[in-house]
Amino acid sequence: MRQKMSIEVPKGLEGVEVDVTKISLVDGERGRLSYRGHDVSELIDWPFTRVVLLVLTGNDPSNAERRAFETALARAAALSDSDAALLTLAAQTPTHPMAVLQGLIPLLSKTAEFADYGDAAHGFTVAAKLPALIAGLHRLRSGSTLPPPNAELDPNARFLTQMGFESNAELAHAFNVTQILQIEHSFNASTFAARVVASTLAPVENVLAAALGALHGALHGGADQAALETALEVGDPDNAPAFVDESLARGRKIMGMGHREYRVLDPRARFVKTLAATLSKGTSLETLYATLEAIEANINQRMAERGTELHANLEFYKGIVYRAAGLPVDYFTAAFAMARVYGYLAHFIESRINNRIIRPAARYIGATPV
Repeated sequence: MRQKMSIEVPKGLEGVEVDVTKISLVDGERGRLSYRGHDVSELIDWPFTRVVLLVLTGNDPSNAERRAFETALARAAALSDSDAALLTLAAQTPTHPMAVLQGLIPLLSKTAEFADYGDAAHGFTVAAKLPALIAGLHRLRSGSTLPPPNAELDPNARFLTQMGFESNAELAHAFNVTQILQIEHSFNASTFAARVVASTLAPVENVLAAALGALHGALHGGADQAALETALEVGDPDNAPAFVDESLARGRKIMGMGHREYRVLDPRARFVKTLAATLSKGTSLETLYATLEAIEANINQRMAERGTELHANLEFYKGIVYRAAGLPVDYFTAAFAMARVYGYLAHFIESRINNRIIRPAARYIGATPV
């Protein structure tokens, strides 16, 4: 009989290394994040698709490679008649956009644009269509129609155009930076869910649907929506001290504050906070930003009094950038998924190299049969 090691069982697998990866490094002690050995502070000035291809392949693509990839994405971005029919049905329900995406992904029609990616091919078609699905859902529920994808634009600019939002260079840059910072983050909950499903040799569309189901959770990608809704609930910076004190007294978790991996400030939050401050200044979002900032400052103060630290993560200020871009609050996590889908695909491809089904053991602590 195989002997099992007796080890402590950490809740949530905290600190447990379950596999190896070359895709990204989360350095929680120093507050750094890198993709394929490149710090994100360098990558935020790159074009989005250049970063995507770096994450997918490990190589900095040539301009020709990037243009070819962008062309393939643009060709695959249009919804087929069957895709549009499914989306029309979904738009008639009050279903959250993330649930719509999770349900539609396995049903989307296939294209031949990404055949070179083997088992992952349809996953790239899904990634290409996500912006149109999200924009189409928003348009249909708003009583308008989805314009065809503009092949001349990069995926992020094409999405903003299809949503019908007015954009400028500053806003486009902020949105692009935010999306780059969300492409990949090692074995987070949704990526681990993707790798678990991938390990069973399930089709890539099932893998992506499972990942989006995990991303929707309020303790994961859904924290962006929850954080902004918290700021709306508080309403004004002057109300922040009482709100924080009451939340701490009741043990209420303030979404967007704290992170499992980072012991110092989430490096992504630093960039997004700066973008949010710039975009909100002199606009209707200024009070909302100031409210978030006051909540963060009061939490920092209360944690310091307790001899500990709790910092804002990526999700805390991201809603300001998304609202500046025009996104409704319940579409925040769906926009997150548009970027993270490429990280999921990178992990799908990596997991296929030396696949073994993920099947951990559980320590039974229930009643013993007589």
